[in-house]
Amino acid sequence: MMQLLMPAFILAFSLGLGIAALVWRAQMLDMPGHRSLHASPTPRGGGIGILAGTGAVFLFASGQPVPLEGAAPLLAFTAAMTALGLADDLYALSGRLKLALMGLLCLMAAGWTGVPETMAVSQNTALPLPVWIALPGAALFLFVAVNAANFMDGSDGMLASALIPAGLGLAAAGLATGVLAASLAGVAVAGGLAGFLVLNRPPAQVFAGDAGSLCAGALYAGGALAMAVEGLAVALWLAPLFILPFLADVLLTLAKRAAGGRLSLEAHREHAYQRLVAAGWSHGQVALAYNALAAACVIAGLMALQGPDGAVFWVFWGAAMVLSGLYALVHRRVC
Repeated sequence: MMQLLMPAFILAFSLGLGIAALVWRAQMLDMPGHRSLHASPTPRGGGIGILAGTGAVFLFASGQPVPLEGAAPLLAFTAAMTALGLADDLYALSGRLKLALMGLLCLMAAGWTGVPETMAVSQNTALPLPVWIALPGAALFLFVAVNAANFMDGSDGMLASALIPAGLGLAAAGLATGVLAASLAGVAVAGGLAGFLVLNRPPAQVFAGDAGSLCAGALYAGGALAMAVEGLAVALWLAPLFILPFLADVLLTLAKRAAGGRLSLEAHREHAYQRLVAAGWSHGQVALAYNALAAACVIAGLMALQGPDGAVFWVFWGAAMVLSGLYALVHRRVC
């Protein structure tokens, strides 16, 4: 398997970098707005190379004598989300229409991929999941994960900072459980974003755009769902754990805005990473902080996967408490 994943990573990296460079030369500019953390027009759409890299990775794998169950719905979901993001980049879709289409795509992807039959606290303790709960639950995970990637893509290097470790974690977990489609998805996420990061590192020369962020989010979430469906009982905790720094920032910000009567589809600058930049942290410092948190979550999750039964469940909730405390600290000190 490792002999397959290394060339796959190189393919994804090369196309991620190559297409980001082409987009940079094309100069499709992202103009600064009231939510933006950048001050000058910057080319966007560089993240579309992640989709090209994903296609190349799975095409390469299809020529090898390996099982690829779950690949078709994963690729279709990723391509559809990328197309939606590109349409938003080009035509500035309304927020309601974009969210409605995302919800529909997530529901369709969950129905095609399949859903977990149980919610496991451990390998030996699990609650049965009837399809009328599992299907909307799987769609909700896809929806939240994709939106988290989209919402958090607002600072130089931010998208790659957390999703590269998460992709590598997904690749390792897929290997441990024999779900190759999940491993290939993780490698494509990590490799594509690593190539894109060459031009997106602070100060960014190109942005991912909605096409890139939705692509990366869909690829990770779709791979994680495939892993859960194909037999890893604790994937329902492991997959969100790997991207918990993003999920915590997004969900806690939504809760904070809702409590203050400010929940809307309008853009804002209330995420913790935006507060840190406004407080004087550089884009590079913020990206490194989220990268370290994501790496810690991935390492803890993979160690728990090899540890006592039920360890992943407790590590997830422990990490959630730590990140909630850090979020509260940022808002208390910065606001």
